[in-house]
Amino acid sequence: MTRISGLKKEHDEDQRPAIKNEIDIEGYDRIYIGYPMWWYTFPMIIYTFFDKYDFSGKTIIPFNTHMGSGDGDTYDTIRELEPKAKVLTGLPVEMRDAENGPAKAVEKWLKSLSILKETA
Repeated sequence: MTRISGLKKEHDEDQRPAIKNEIDIEGYDRIYIGYPMWWYTFPMIIYTFFDKYDFSGKTIIPFNTHMGSGDGDTYDTIRELEPKAKVLTGLPVEMRDAENGPAKAVEKWLKSLSILKETA
């Protein structure tokens, strides 16, 4: 089985793959979560991540790459999965833009969220 067909099987069977290395999110108030779009949603490991960790009171800042599907409503899915977290406006980056360097788009996005300050 190829890696892609294995990932498609994960998706089709709504599997929750294990997280290999545990992490501690307790010390963080703001968490950036980035992912590629796979079959119009995020990879199944991201579902595992939201199932496993408690994001109550945290700010989630999502971003993703895609081939034309935008965020595929995944930002709304995060809000549904984590109703006690604040989910900021995400940044969907089309792959061709990601390959050409999305620095200006990322900077503009972070400034719109008041994460980066405007410089004079």
